[in-house]
Amino acid sequence: MNKSILEKCQVFTPTKIVEELLDAVEYKKNLFGKKVIENACGNGNILIEIVRRYITDSLDQDKSLEEIRQGLQADIYGVEIDTSHYKNCLNNLSLVAASFNISDVAWNIFNEDVLKQHNKDIFDFVIGNPPYIKYHDLDDETRNYLRQNYNSCKRGKFDYCYAFIESSIHSLKPTGKMAYLIPSSIFKNVFAIDLRNTILPCTTKIIDYTSQNLFDTARTSSAILVCQKNSSNPTITYKNVYADQQFQVSKSSLSHKWIFSNMNTKEQSINKEKFGYYFTAANSVATLLNEVYVLKEFTRKKDYIVVGDSKIELCLMREGVSPRSLCYNKSELILFPYKYEQDNLKKYSREYFESNFPEATKYLKLYAAELEKRKSDCNNEWFEYGRSQALAHLNQPKLLLSRVVTNQVKIYELHKNCIPYSGIYIIPKRELDLEKAKEILKSKEFYEYINEIGINASGGSLRITAQDINNFRF
Repeated sequence: MNKSILEKCQVFTPTKIVEELLDAVEYKKNLFGKKVIENACGNGNILIEIVRRYITDSLDQDKSLEEIRQGLQADIYGVEIDTSHYKNCLNNLSLVAASFNISDVAWNIFNEDVLKQHNKDIFDFVIGNPPYIKYHDLDDETRNYLRQNYNSCKRGKFDYCYAFIESSIHSLKPTGKMAYLIPSSIFKNVFAIDLRNTILPCTTKIIDYTSQNLFDTARTSSAILVCQKNSSNPTITYKNVYADQQFQVSKSSLSHKWIFSNMNTKEQSINKEKFGYYFTAANSVATLLNEVYVLKEFTRKKDYIVVGDSKIELCLMREGVSPRSLCYNKSELILFPYKYEQDNLKKYSREYFESNFPEATKYLKLYAAELEKRKSDCNNEWFEYGRSQALAHLNQPKLLLSRVVTNQVKIYELHKNCIPYSGIYIIPKRELDLEKAKEILKSKEFYEYINEIGINASGGSLRITAQDINNFRF
């Protein structure tokens, strides 16, 4: 694993959360003889509390210091990939033991990559805070290894922690318990569906910190996930720390996304239609190189748009918009290498485009290397957008909203010729018009729905998808 990824692993668990993790699996009493592991132990701040509790409880059970020393060697395990943190962890654990007059412990702490370690040991407890690393921050070697070895990483843009969770559940004894501090996005992220299917049967409790930021250096919404191997409990105890609420959620009610609600949403949905029946919510165009196609600074000169030392045929330009540009009243253009005939999208052939738009051709060829690197749709010409999504339906009035909602849903009305390059656009497909769509999206019911379905982002914001909007019932 490369150095930059290792640096992203180095976010350590706050002391208060360490205690809540251990309490969540009742790591409190009768600990002697119970094997526990932390799979990404860092400097050992979770293991420090584990060792302290283990020794204190063992003394309460009248174990001798020698028995406790041997117990520490047999029952306490840790794995850390970073060598300097591994050494710090060993030193920190020895200091804890020394405070109880216990020395010379041969700790079972390993300087390894736990995801590549084929340890056949099984544990009564797995407790930890796996690294929060997103797919785009993983190198190709790591991605390929995880995809080949972990079911939760077989498809899509998985997070690094998915493999940790899957591996930890497999390493539990038949009645073993796991408590992990995880990014709460796993409950709703579309790429975590295989992971959710894996953990659903054994999940017993979720402590959700929602919008609270637990870390000084990581802007991630977190939750404690508690699992018990071979659990037959049909419900999950869900606790919303921020709202100070706790209730039971039926596992049978958790499907594609996990929505934790104290209301009977199935009953509420009777006789209601999906938004997607009357309208289409879809992702904006994807040029895959906005810095080339979207023009933020430009001037007009006769039949051309001038940008830097280049000029582009005016007939290829459309008004380009994003929720951000509209919010700040910024005027932008987007190079649109297509045309519509009777509202049907028409693509230019390479020969026609290069012959009839020589200035745009020269401009785009300045970025030939960057355009070539895009992972574009098959059969797209070099000058086209990377993805063909949205293009066929854009030549009509539409609404636009951001994928991130903060405090309220902001809706922007776009005219026919506007091309949204960011956000989610809305068009009608049955008898209801855009004015009705705007009314629905501005409703209290839709905002409450977003608060249930959205993925917590930084600063209390919620991230939603086009499919979330299409699934809303009104």
